[in-house]
Formats: sequence, structure tokens, C-alpha cells
Amino acid sequence: MTKPTLALIGTGGTIAGAASTASVSTDYKPASLSLAAVVDTVPELRQRYNIAVTQPMQLASYDVRPEHWLDLHAAVMQAVNNPDVAGIVVTHGTDTLEETATFLHLSVDSDKPIVVVGAMRPATAYSADGPANLLDACCVAACPGARERGTLVVMNGRIHSGLWVGKRHVSSVEAFDSPLAGAVGEVADQAVQWFRAAGRAPTVAWQTPSTWKTPSEWPRVDIALAYAGVDETAMHAFVAAGARGIVHAGLGNANTPTAYRAFIQSLPAQGVLVARCARFITGSVTRASVYADAQHGILTAGPLPPHKVRIVMLLGLAHGMDGHAIQGWIDRILLAG
Repeated sequence: MTKPTLALIGTGGTIAGAASTASVSTDYKPASLSLAAVVDTVPELRQRYNIAVTQPMQLASYDVRPEHWLDLHAAVMQAVNNPDVAGIVVTHGTDTLEETATFLHLSVDSDKPIVVVGAMRPATAYSADGPANLLDACCVAACPGARERGTLVVMNGRIHSGLWVGKRHVSSVEAFDSPLAGAVGEVADQAVQWFRAAGRAPTVAWQTPSTWKTPSEWPRVDIALAYAGVDETAMHAFVAAGARGIVHAGLGNANTPTAYRAFIQSLPAQGVLVARCARFITGSVTRASVYADAQHGILTAGPLPPHKVRIVMLLGLAHGMDGHAIQGWIDRILLAG
């Protein structure tokens, strides 16, 4: 039987981390080992698959920036365009794993499985979870049922949509879940079980299918967090720094104190796009609840959290979308579920 070919793309992170002793699992140096070295700790990988390893970067994920996403996107697309490759696995640190997964989910227009995987404990720990997670991720990437699902995240035996997954615990191996959407499947002992039919949100190229425009530079998009007693100081600073978009992570149903509501409403007319979402809680922000959003050109992001709304705005603005087009894209993303 012919072994499927998988492209493994390394970016660093805890899954490649090393600590001073095997009994330490939280005090370590991430991105210490190459992906090739990590693969060698799981001999079954090369027994089951033809493995092609590339390493476009070696970073702790708290140092990953949108500029790095472009290098990763290029590496992923090279694998996508290789007819011999059945699936792609990206190893990544967990601090920003959900952001990178969201970026790939919304920027790579391909039916091939793309699986992002990490670890909560370094490779040197007695209880390292990276080897099992990597084996599971490769199993999912090689599974025909993973096609047409966009970018997936595999952690601790669960399969999540890259769009909806989030890190919910700082150190537990059970750190990742999808609070509203739920997991899309699970994997155990090299067997994959899907909980729902394949489907995915439209990418940034939804208006012009299969068209990806590599940004020459990213537009500045910031997140302004609301809290008791907040004023417009942070937003003024973002505007002064050249922000083209601001995500307002609001209170409750994306609310904000009355005192500076008028300032927020004035920003779109100044060329600064504003999107409303909730700050820490789950649930779908309703349009025009207190803001008269459409009247002022303010976007609403439904249940998307602030850091993922920022990625939608980054991609949309970089591809020349105006506020109306980005809101249409958000609406289609939410409709796809």
C-alpha cells in the first residue's frame, strides 16, 4: 500500500521546547529543537507516511507577527500546489496558535487538509504531549474526511476548526476548545471520528475565488479593550499611530460608556474602520443594539473574539475591501459556521 505524503512545516513553539530537566513542564525554552528532531522522536510517523519537513521559522509563538504569517503562507501554498502532498501539518507554539490557524483558515483556498498542532509541555518533559499530538495531527491530515474543512487544529485528541478554536488554560494539556462551535471531531489510536459534515468559511478571496494578494505591508489594526471607567485615550493613540482599523472589544453586547460613544461613531468618517465584538465572554453581538451601526459605518462581528476579528480586518483591508465588503465577508463567515 502506498504511503500518503505529508508536508510538515515547523515554526518552533513548545512542541519543540526544552527544559533543564524532564520533571519541568512550565519553565523551559521554546523553539529549541528542529522539527526534524521532533519527528525523529515519533518513529511511527515515517513508518506510516512519506514525510517532507520544512522549517521556515523557529520562534516562540509569542514572537510571531503578521509578517511571519506571509512566510508561512508561502510554505503552505508550496505544499498545497504539490500534487504529491495529501495534507499539511504546521507545528506551532500555543500562545498564538489560534491566530495563525485563523489566518490560514481565511487565507488559504484549498480542499487539502491543513492541520495546526502544538503542545502544552516541552519535548523534554516526562509527560510531553507533543509526540501524541503530532501523530494525531498527521493522522487527521492524511484522512480523506479532513478535506474541504479549511484549517484544523488538533490538540489532546480533539479536532477543532481553526476559526473557532481558542486557548482556555495556561498550562493544562486540555487547554484548547471551541466554546460555541464545539469540536468537529476526535482522533484516537489512529482512528478519526467526525462529528459533522465537511464545510468551511469563505476565504478572503470570496469575491474573486482563488485570488490571494500578498500584502506589501500590513495595515495597522489595533484592539481597544473596554472596562469600567475606560475613556478614548487608547483609541486616540491608535489613530495617531496610523490605525486603519480598530476592534472595539466592548462590554456585554459590545457596549461602551456613553461618554465616548460619539467618538467611536465618528471614526469611520475619518477613514478608520471600527468593528464591535465582546471582550471576554461568548455569545453573538447583535447589530445596531445601541450603536446605529449601519448609519455610522461600524461593523459587528457576531461571536468572533477580538483577536480573530482583527485578522479578518487585516486581511480585508490588505485586499482592498471597504467596510461594506468586510461586513459582507463576516456575515458569510458566520453563515458558514
